[in-house]
Amino acid sequence: MNIFFPIGAFYPSQIGGPCNTVYWHTSALKLKGMTPQVVTTSLGIHSNHVSFEKMQELECGNVFYGKSPAISAAVIKRMREGIQSADLIHLNSLFNTLSIFSFFYSKILYPKKKVIWSVRGELNGTALGFSSWKKKILLFFYRKLSHQVLFHSTSDKETREIITHFPASKVVQLPNFIQPHEKLEVDHEKIFLYVGRIHPIKALDKLIEGFAASAEFKLSDFKLVLVGKHEERHQYYDAELKKKIKELNLVDKVEWRGHLKGLDKERAYASAYALWLVSETENFGNVVVESLNQGTPVIAAKGTPWSVLEDYQCGWHIDNDPKTIAEYVDLMINIDKNKYAAMRTNAQKLVKEEFDVNHHIDQWIKIYKNENTE
Repeated sequence: MNIFFPIGAFYPSQIGGPCNTVYWHTSALKLKGMTPQVVTTSLGIHSNHVSFEKMQELECGNVFYGKSPAISAAVIKRMREGIQSADLIHLNSLFNTLSIFSFFYSKILYPKKKVIWSVRGELNGTALGFSSWKKKILLFFYRKLSHQVLFHSTSDKETREIITHFPASKVVQLPNFIQPHEKLEVDHEKIFLYVGRIHPIKALDKLIEGFAASAEFKLSDFKLVLVGKHEERHQYYDAELKKKIKELNLVDKVEWRGHLKGLDKERAYASAYALWLVSETENFGNVVVESLNQGTPVIAAKGTPWSVLEDYQCGWHIDNDPKTIAEYVDLMINIDKNKYAAMRTNAQKLVKEEFDVNHHIDQWIKIYKNENTE
């Protein structure tokens, strides 16, 4: 079965979670005898990491990397060919140019072609607030043409958002699955970790205020380590956070490590005492699964879909106000050693049972083969 994946950024790029999620997904599909086709750009990729401007057979399927970080004539040509030859089109953004082109092109020229659309958190209220008028126009036209589209959500909240905007469409709900990295045998350190974009939606200002409000943290040997980078348009937020750290006298307690990838990122997860994700909203949060896979517990905000952390006793699902964050900082610093060891074991159990792509890819294959959107 030939499945076409147009995507704005793709592994080895690390511009957002879908770069890895779709790579793991297509790799697992290929192992099962499916034929994934990926057309993408050079966004987030160094020139020596891939071959540009040619279709190449990789372990994740047939991949074409355009040489520009934006849509180009060569990418458009490959998308047209991919749409024409595909049995099914799987989109992974509502507002990326490649998805916009692929959707309208397929609906105009191949209206019976099956389309599955993973919305990747782009329908939550906060995300829609950015460039809102452009998104409103697109959503208007999507509603006119998407009644035969199968939408994919990763959480109950996201399913409700899709139904709100596309009440006539079908929705399938599945989490993001990952290819688990090898467990690293390293000692965990007195580090509380954040991994992700430096973006207002991540509520890092609240995280910093919460740590500043914890007397236990200030008196301890623990540090807060922030891993990630900001887009140019969010330079102001990065500057605000650094100013806040100085004002709250946390310069010696907060460490900025910039962007990490590959083994360096896995070591950061494995050596951390806990990961924090206190975003205002997340449709999923791949960093949670990546951290749990290394046995590191997670404290996630209720704006994220991670109540399962408490079901498996490998973390907490909390409000993201600074007072509550401070309470859980204190709790983690003083946690019983045996309970903490059990949390690390439970973290890996959760990933194995719920999020391993090799164990769950058949769910997607069933959807690809059986879902009729005509």
